[in-house]
Amino acid sequence: MMRMRLVGVLGEVRRSITSGTTHACAFAVALAAVIGLLCGADMLTISRIQAQVDNYVAAGGSTYVINYAGRIDPVACESLASLQGVRAAGALRQADSKITFATLPATGVPSYEVTEGAIALFSDSTGGATDGVASIVSDISDALDSGIWLSSEAAEPLHASAGETVPLNDGRQASIGGVYDWPDDGRKSGYSYAVLEPVPADRAERFDSCWVKAWPVPSNIESLLQLATVGDSATGQERPVVSQLNTSHGTELDAVALYHQRLTIWVPVVALAAGLLLGVIAIRMRRLECASALHCGVPKKALVTQLMLETGLWLVVAVLLASPLLAWTWLNNPNNADAWALTDTVLRVPVAAAIGGLVGALFTAVMIREQHLFRYFKNR
Repeated sequence: MMRMRLVGVLGEVRRSITSGTTHACAFAVALAAVIGLLCGADMLTISRIQAQVDNYVAAGGSTYVINYAGRIDPVACESLASLQGVRAAGALRQADSKITFATLPATGVPSYEVTEGAIALFSDSTGGATDGVASIVSDISDALDSGIWLSSEAAEPLHASAGETVPLNDGRQASIGGVYDWPDDGRKSGYSYAVLEPVPADRAERFDSCWVKAWPVPSNIESLLQLATVGDSATGQERPVVSQLNTSHGTELDAVALYHQRLTIWVPVVALAAGLLLGVIAIRMRRLECASALHCGVPKKALVTQLMLETGLWLVVAVLLASPLLAWTWLNNPNNADAWALTDTVLRVPVAAAIGGLVGALFTAVMIREQHLFRYFKNR
C-alpha cells in the first residue's frame, strides 16, 4: 500500500513538472541568478581585500628592518626565514666604495653587500602576499655566483639586463645577476639607484641591517629581529632601531578584520531570504490546486511530499545552472591562496538558498487547508 502511494506521488511530481504546473524553469532561473549575483559580489569584495593586502605587502608595509651598524649577524638574520610567517630575511650593509661603470665613468653607483635572503627581498619587491618567494629563493643561490644586481634605474642607462656582462671603469667585467624594481611609493629611499653585491652569509664580517618580510606579521616581530643582533645593546651608546620599510599604507593592516567586517559577509542570509521567498511563492501560487486535491481525498502527507519533491527538483536545477558561474568566479579569483576557505565561502550561498527554498515551500504547504478552498477560489 505504501509503495503504491509513493508511486502515485512520484507520478504526480512527473506530471506537474512536465506540464509546467510548478513553473520550475522560471523559479530555477530566478534563484540561479540570485545565487550568481550574490557569489559574484562576495568574491569581488574578497578579491579587493586581497588586492589591498598584496599592495601592502608588495610596497614593503610588512617588511621590517633593524639597523644596528656592525652588530648584525648575517647567519642569524638569514635563519629568521625559517620562522612561521616570515617569507624572506637577509642582511645588508653599504660597501666601502661605489661601483663605476665604463659607460658612465664620472658617476659612481652606490653599492651594498647583501646576503642571499636580501636578494630575495629585493627581487620580490613587486610581489604580493600570496606570491611564492620559494621559487625566487631557489634561483638566488645561482645569483651569488652570477654577478651583481642592478636597480632598474641604474640598469637603464647601461642598457643592461640579467645574464649580460658590462665593463667597469677599472677594466674589469661585471656580470649582471638580475635587475630589481624600487618604485617611489613611500618605501625607504637610497636603493632606487644602487648596486647589490651578493656575498655569502657565513663570512666573519658583521652587517649593518637585517630585513625581514613577513605575512601575516608576527606580533613579536621586533623581538625576532633582535635575535639577529650581537653584543649587548644595553651597555652601548648606540641602540638598534626597528622600522617598517614603508609606512605610506599605514603601520599595520588587519586583513582578518577586513574579511569579517566586509558588507558581503551577509550574502548567505540574503540567499536564504531569497530562497525562502521563492519557495513560499512557488507553493502559494498553487493553493487552489492543493486545496482541491485535499478536497478530493489526497492525504496531506502525500501532498506535502509531492510539493517538496517538486521544489527540491527546481532547487537542484537552480544550483546546477549557477555552478558554472560559481566555478568561473572561483577559478578567476587571482588570489585564491586558501582554496578551502574560498570554497567554503562560495558554497554557503547556494546551500543557504536551497535551505530557504525548502523551508519556505514546506511552511506554505503545511499551512494549506482544505476548508480554505472557497477562499482560495475567490482570491485566485
